[in-house]
Amino acid sequence: MEAVDLCVFLTSYTLLASCFAFADLLRSRRVASLVAVAASLIAVVATTVVGFYLKPGENYIHVLRQLVLQRDFSAVVSVMLGVAVALAWGVRLIDHSERTGESSRYQTFRLSIVQLVFVASLCGVVLCSQAFIWKQIRGIKRDPVARMNVPGFTIQKVAHLDFRPIRVAADESGKVYVCYDYFESAGGIGGAIVELATEVTSGVTSDEAPDTDSFNDHTRIVASSPMLMRCYGLVARNGELIVSRSGIWPRADQGKITYESTGAITQLRDIDGDGYFEYANDIVTGLPGSRGPETMHQNNGIVFGDDGSLFIASASAGNRLLDDHPWGGTVLRVSPDYSVTEVYAKGFRNPFGLAFGPDHELFITDNDADENPGDELNHVIQGEHYGHPYVIPNESSVVSEGFRDPILVGEHEWNFLGLTFATSESLPESCRNCFYVADFMQHAIWRVKLSRSGDTYEVTSVDKFASVSSPIDIVSTPSGDMYLISRNTQNVYRIRPDLAGGGASNE
Repeated sequence: MEAVDLCVFLTSYTLLASCFAFADLLRSRRVASLVAVAASLIAVVATTVVGFYLKPGENYIHVLRQLVLQRDFSAVVSVMLGVAVALAWGVRLIDHSERTGESSRYQTFRLSIVQLVFVASLCGVVLCSQAFIWKQIRGIKRDPVARMNVPGFTIQKVAHLDFRPIRVAADESGKVYVCYDYFESAGGIGGAIVELATEVTSGVTSDEAPDTDSFNDHTRIVASSPMLMRCYGLVARNGELIVSRSGIWPRADQGKITYESTGAITQLRDIDGDGYFEYANDIVTGLPGSRGPETMHQNNGIVFGDDGSLFIASASAGNRLLDDHPWGGTVLRVSPDYSVTEVYAKGFRNPFGLAFGPDHELFITDNDADENPGDELNHVIQGEHYGHPYVIPNESSVVSEGFRDPILVGEHEWNFLGLTFATSESLPESCRNCFYVADFMQHAIWRVKLSRSGDTYEVTSVDKFASVSSPIDIVSTPSGDMYLISRNTQNVYRIRPDLAGGGASNE
């Protein structure tokens, strides 16, 4: 229920309740009835006051009038609910019946108890509803608990964002960046990148977490533009920010709908050294971008190899459809000078997270088909095909031949997104050289350990490293810190080893 609906409910409830209380006072002339009248009038006033804060600069009476003129269904239901609740007490308060054999003293006592219960109920309903309304007016949100599932680490909320984040990245020095896109109520669209002021919270323990109201002071916008809409990939390196972005541009010609290739990789630079990345240059264009029927699919994660080559996760257009774009459902490799783009591997549905792992081999997360057999973690080998749209993991009556199998298939309703490989010597040995996978649906960060098996790898263990609401991406830094972003709570969390220089420690 929205705040305005709850306020309408309170208005009808308190007005009718006060009428019943007045009627009972005129009938019984008891002190308890006078208390009920006073409580109901206070409730009416309190409801009217909060109503003027629902829409700043707008009269609450005018708001109610507009709801009536619009025949707002939610408002009608709220009024009926308030009337129904008040009627239950009204019938009891104006009950004139006398029970046979009941003394006047006992009857007075019984009716006084009814009055007191009425007052207590009225106060409880109004106070709790007011608390909920003020919570919405003030924009207060309850953060689900974030906790570590392994010893030796501390998880801390270090920033709250104004919009829902998409990707997080860290550069060589440990600076952390978060990108997001937005749809404004007035119709404007765009995206932005913020830098996390990590020095603000360095050395702060979980017991000394900064006040929630100051979290916005811990971020600084370093890039903002309509061009950054749908920025689903982000890398920070060599003083630059590299963004994987997309638009959507359908064309209709005699009943046939086609989509332009709107995907691009854009390089952002801070030319004048003021901390804002004002220079933009597309280094890769012609990517399939967002298309139908699965418009959430586009070019996603990006990562650089040791030689400067750029690798791009490019999604397919549909659930299990053949893609008419040669770069759909592939991992692309772009030469260090950005002049040549080639297909490195194919057969992916909606690959999202890219990271280099052991032996500097490439790995990727891929979202499963609608049949939901489980998301995949794949070891990406040049020239190989990973099955989409022909096969999916564990499909009955289908023999997979000529395709590479995933090294890990998640369970039902697992949703693998962001991926990082942590190698810092500051990490305990049991947590070093492991993959960390953000699972959006399970609200978990999984720790995945691998061992070499022929020309690929096998998973030796998967365990829950941390529990966080709706994590969408995670990045590790050279210092051993990990930063992850929660899509739904719009928070940035930091995971830090408890032991400084604890590289030799084990769980």
